[in-house]
This record gives sequence, structure tokens and C-alpha cells, in this order.
Amino acid sequence: MADFTLLITTAPFTSDHHALAMRFIRASAEKHTIKRVFFYQDAVLASNKQQQPPQGQSALCNEWAILAEQHGINLSVCIANSLRRGITNTNEAARYELGEANLHPAFELVGLGEMTDAINDSDRVVQF
Repeated sequence: MADFTLLITTAPFTSDHHALAMRFIRASAEKHTIKRVFFYQDAVLASNKQQQPPQGQSALCNEWAILAEQHGINLSVCIANSLRRGITNTNEAARYELGEANLHPAFELVGLGEMTDAINDSDRVVQF
């Protein structure tokens, strides 16, 4: 049994990396532990609760939230990359006087130290 941390760096709508990462979690969660999914660079866009998917599809942030709840996985979003892309939680929205926060509640804004800790606590890191 291995502990994995997933690092996702690609935008959610320009590749199938998010779908592949979700498939990886479903396939490995019974035999292995997924410590954390860390969204970095353009991947942070997946945490925006205000995204509007095409008709008949569910929002990617909701798909991640369901998967995380089913498998007890932390969804960590790089705070610096999020702020650059206009994604904020309640605290950051108030701090920068931006109005309403748009970070989906299943995701958590964290610094790179959290990623470092997850890497140190995991047997393997898989990047998508």
C-alpha cells in the first residue's frame, strides 16, 4: 500500500488531465491512500464555484468535491496562483475588498508549504 499526492498543473478545460486524475483516484483508492490533491498554476481554475459547464454536464468543481468526499481527500489550491486568477475564499475576498468569494467550499487555499509537507509524507507524487 502506497501513499500518493497528486499534483495537477493544467487548466481544467484545455486537456483531459483532470479526468485522468479522477480516474487514477478511483482506480487506486481501494489499495492505496491519496493524501492530497494539490492544484497549481492554471489547475486552480477547477476550484471556481461560479463556473458554468456546458448544458448536460456537471461543474468540474462539483465532480472534484464528490470524489474528495467519497475518498476522504483534501483538495488544496495554491493561494498565490488562485489570487492571480481571481479565485478567493471569504477571507481573501474581504482582505482585497473583492466582494463575494468564489472558491468552492470543498477546496482549501494553501501555501506551497502544504505541498512540501504532502510530498514529504507521501511515497509517490503523480503529476497531471
